[in-house]
Amino acid sequence: MIRRVVGQLLHKAPDGVEVMTSGGVSYELLVPAGLLDRLPEVGQEVELHSALISRDASLELFGFGSSRDRTLFLRLLNATGVGPRLALAMLGQLPGDRIVLAIRGRDHEVLQTVSGVGRKTAERIALELKDKLDDLAVEEVAPLTVGASAVDALRALGYGQTQAEAAVARARREVDEAAGMEELVRAALRHV
Repeated sequence: MIRRVVGQLLHKAPDGVEVMTSGGVSYELLVPAGLLDRLPEVGQEVELHSALISRDASLELFGFGSSRDRTLFLRLLNATGVGPRLALAMLGQLPGDRIVLAIRGRDHEVLQTVSGVGRKTAERIALELKDKLDDLAVEEVAPLTVGASAVDALRALGYGQTQAEAAVARARREVDEAAGMEELVRAALRHV
């Protein structure tokens, strides 16, 4: 099991990072979209908590900014229909605290803001994991607004925080105030 990777950040891309350890071994890690902006510049030292997943005759290494996010990722994999890519997308689009609170409170709408999580999947995740996250402490978080959800969706598509916020702000002027997240994202995509 590879639990942590520490070394020089060689490459950052929307689909992951490459880290060269002091021992001369380079690791490619898939990371949540939101973590990319918080990582240091290429060439600097980075430390990532990791999870090695074996599936379909391949090994994939996933990296996280904290051991708590790593733990949440592994717990999400216990829900029926949630694979590593979907669990990573959830952590990339929603803060860990928001995911835990949504599961505990069976707030399916919050979980459905993640691309790839429909109503049935959200219900299944909440049902199967509601009692399995008790050891994960959370801070109260503000309710997720449609605008914040749209920004998170654009960030999950690889756009930076500033670019996503600007596009959503411009799109807000074009759509009705009662517009849902999907409509707002579609309008925002015309401005990125």
